[in-house]
Amino acid sequence: MMTPSAIYPIIKTWFTKAIGALMVGTLTLPAVILSGCGGDVSGGAQTVVNSGGPVTGARLFVNNVSGDDTNDGITLPFQSLQYALNQLRPGDVLVVQHNEGQPYHTDNIIKQIYNADGVLLKTLRGYRVTNSGTISAPIIIEGDITSRPVINQQQESFASNRNDITLGLLLDCVSHIIVRNIEITKVNDAGISSSVNGACETNNITLEGNRIHHVYGEKYVGGIRLMGVSDTVIRNNEISDVFSQLATEENELIRTGRGLSNIVIDGNTFTNLDSGVIINAQGLGSPAYSLNIEEPVANIQIHNNNFTQVKLPVNFHNQISDTSANDEIKTGLFKSVDVSGNLFHMPEDSEKADSAILLDLGGSEYQSESFCLFNNNFIDTASIVIDISGVKTVEIFNNIFHPTLEGFDVNLLVTRSPENPSLENSIAYSDYNLYFAPADYLSWRLDAGGPLEDVFRDMDNWQNVESHPQLSTKPEADSQKNTDPLFIDQLNNDFRLSVESPALLAGRNGVSIGYDYTQALDFRSNCRALF
Repeated sequence: MMTPSAIYPIIKTWFTKAIGALMVGTLTLPAVILSGCGGDVSGGAQTVVNSGGPVTGARLFVNNVSGDDTNDGITLPFQSLQYALNQLRPGDVLVVQHNEGQPYHTDNIIKQIYNADGVLLKTLRGYRVTNSGTISAPIIIEGDITSRPVINQQQESFASNRNDITLGLLLDCVSHIIVRNIEITKVNDAGISSSVNGACETNNITLEGNRIHHVYGEKYVGGIRLMGVSDTVIRNNEISDVFSQLATEENELIRTGRGLSNIVIDGNTFTNLDSGVIINAQGLGSPAYSLNIEEPVANIQIHNNNFTQVKLPVNFHNQISDTSANDEIKTGLFKSVDVSGNLFHMPEDSEKADSAILLDLGGSEYQSESFCLFNNNFIDTASIVIDISGVKTVEIFNNIFHPTLEGFDVNLLVTRSPENPSLENSIAYSDYNLYFAPADYLSWRLDAGGPLEDVFRDMDNWQNVESHPQLSTKPEADSQKNTDPLFIDQLNNDFRLSVESPALLAGRNGVSIGYDYTQALDFRSNCRALF
């Protein structure tokens, strides 16, 4: 039996087959949560619909002030957003019109949950999309990018009644949907969510240009929270101020779900969060079953995002946090993941990040592999920048490491001995990076807590390491150390490279170092073809 996985930041994504209780970090605060576990991983090319394609259906309008649900929605707008959503058919576009100071709000009941004695336990409220588009005729729900319509569910803080759950927009087992240029605020569950039950197919989803903020909830709160999705683009959204607190009781496991594959998280801004993007490849198995569950979370691109004041920006894990899962076995795994072109920035007056990139997969039954971490800027980030367990064939190149030093060591890379002794860590390639910090404050630590533990303090020791089982080649032969990258305006947080920067065209295959690269990446790595 298998369980879901999730991305748990302001964007959450669940990947699961037989899915366990939305298995996302118990204490994390997510912008995007993606979760899933097990099957239906296509592993193929991205097939997300083109959001700029021609409209094939009706162009409908909704206006919560001047509209009327007796109108046709074309010549005159509807009034109720839920009524308008119910009318959508493949190829239709729904234009949600903005009225200053008059946000959209609903008490619409999506689902009520009762116990065995018929006592009402929870009520889920919010807007709901139940009709799917097609690959040639997607459904589009959109506002004006210059004046986004606002969905405000009026949750000013954590709900006093935890049995009344409110979200913004539920994509309820639907596919070929585009949601763009909508603002969602003051909800106590998620801004945009996929199925709350799991076990349904959701693919070809595009979420772009939305603003989601002030979300209050429990463990699985998220700005964007998706379970078991494939062929999905999350692009150019702004997610901020997501607040979580522990539930008084553990949630029961969701026992059925679907796979997670072909996900692009691109050009988003994450601000003031405990967690940015969390992807949980949960995949739970039971000793009583012998199912083939070696199916990866595959083909994930986290590209060109801005993480500012996010304590745990990017987190891959297979965490089981619910007490009802004590007899389960972790089976989730990842393959072919790119984290590239991102800015990780913790301003000096904020708390430091826990880890900029955390690959916490060492407790799985199966080996994760093929991660490429390249062309990122790590500015004032953390005491540990890249933290790895249970992943082999990792490539780290063309990054800028610019840690703030406060008299303690900065561990730029830590590999941790996996809980499962059959798993391994390996760094296939680490080179063409730029380090700007006094060399004696930097350190690299391999196999922490294991029999091969070794610490390499300062850049010279790291560059000249003779051998270690987790290194395929000597690291950093062509990297620059203690070199000022010459950002355009570091004091005002402009971390693009100036024309005088020594990092221009100094990276692997002659591309620029850091997130502000200017040349196409027309080469292949051990992960896969890159862009």
